[in-house]
Amino acid sequence: MTGKIKYIALLMFLIGTFSSYAQKTQKKKETLDYIDRYKDVAMEEMVKYKIPASITLAQGILESGNGQSKLARQGNNHFGIKCHSDWKGKTMRMDDDAPKECFRVYKNAEESYRDHSKFLKNGSRYAFLFDLKITDYKAWAKGLKKAGYATLPTYAPVLINLIETYNLQQYDEMVVKGKYKKKKKEKENKVVTPPVVTDVKQPGEVPVLANCKVIGMTDDHHFIRENFGVKFVFTKQGDDLDKLAKELKLNKRQLVNYNNLGNKTTFAEGEVLYIGPKRRKAAGGYKIHVIQQGETLSQVSRLYAVKLERLYKMNGLDEKAVIQVGQVIKLR
Repeated sequence: MTGKIKYIALLMFLIGTFSSYAQKTQKKKETLDYIDRYKDVAMEEMVKYKIPASITLAQGILESGNGQSKLARQGNNHFGIKCHSDWKGKTMRMDDDAPKECFRVYKNAEESYRDHSKFLKNGSRYAFLFDLKITDYKAWAKGLKKAGYATLPTYAPVLINLIETYNLQQYDEMVVKGKYKKKKKEKENKVVTPPVVTDVKQPGEVPVLANCKVIGMTDDHHFIRENFGVKFVFTKQGDDLDKLAKELKLNKRQLVNYNNLGNKTTFAEGEVLYIGPKRRKAAGGYKIHVIQQGETLSQVSRLYAVKLERLYKMNGLDEKAVIQVGQVIKLR
């Protein structure tokens, strides 16, 4: 890895002009939060790959802008690792040393940390680093600069300053002295609470889509739910058809057909989007539906996961039919 994202390089340059006084300035909350979030990950990598946790954390802080860079937020890439010929995963394009360069995209930040460890461990030009004392963060920082990890002249002192300012070397000592114990990872569904969405509000004995059981989650944190055996997601503000099709591993035509989208390509917050074919008739004992104020047949189709064309046929209607409040719609 030779090039770094330009604005991060500028950040490193500015930090690199520090004086001995500047080293004692107030610690930043966002940096402390980042350390608290990823210190255990860095220590796990130290145990497995023998890379100082202090070095890993300092690099992550710098190159991800405390986890707030576009590459970190959208690609979970905390170390600016580019695609290279051996990368088979997802990618994103950003301007760096050249316009629209290819960067790796990870499922989560932990994958980025693991790939960073492998990048150093398997890179021949970094081999000499593993002969250094694992707690000698200064030698590691200087060694990274010598190996060409970064072109910025102040890269090594910037890392050293971060480590000493935030006492990151304490995590190296914890691993060496056996005081670090790997934490068990909780399943993602247990730590993330699905948002409460009320796409359809109906009086009486009518199913509410927001109450449907969550059965999974996409890489972009769309919760996958199941309504009468048919999978669907609630869209987010800014979602578009191309993005959703790629995320859900479907082609656009499938999504259009499953949801009678027509020419619709963008979505608002909380719209229902089925990701499988709807049913030919209602399940769960539902036989009829009484139309409420402002309700359309398309909404009824989404509510009961029944194909819209089947509702038209069962009720002797067509696309031009005007639906009245109180009208009874057969569901099976």
